[in-house]
Amino acid sequence: MDLIAIAIIKRAVGLQGHCGVMAYGETLGRIDTSAAVYIGENDRRAREITLSHVELHPQGYVVLLDGINDRDAAEAVQGLSLYVGEDQLPKLADGEDYHFRLKGMKVVSSSTGAEIGTVRDTVNLPSTDALEVVLTNGHDIVIPYNKQAVVKVDKEVKTITVDDSYIEELL
Repeated sequence: MDLIAIAIIKRAVGLQGHCGVMAYGETLGRIDTSAAVYIGENDRRAREITLSHVELHPQGYVVLLDGINDRDAAEAVQGLSLYVGEDQLPKLADGEDYHFRLKGMKVVSSSTGAEIGTVRDTVNLPSTDALEVVLTNGHDIVIPYNKQAVVKVDKEVKTITVDDSYIEELL
């Protein structure tokens, strides 16, 4: 089963084992409590654990995991990531994409269809999400992942068509 990172544990909160986490996207807030999730330093070394409570606070999400019952236990898992199976991901609306599915896609020009590069990763910037693209010449650029820059995402062909005006500014 492929595991997808949905959050990282940042700190212990209180004395009862609650953990403050930084969520990646909205998945953590959408999954059911009492769900089996996975915790670990990476997806290959993760173990199953039950998510018993999720609450959104002004500083971010606070979760309670079965077996993490006090502050010491919460501090011991600080820095570990929370994962879910790909089959547990909530369904997305039309036009929405999970970022991990964009990795490896070819990036092409909107005017010529020529390959510009390949998506290496996605990043969450304060103002927008963005695509890290390795150009065909080996250089790297970051393209905003918004409706103005990304014209089309073709999941079947695995291409992302980008408006040329964004590429010209970055080259």
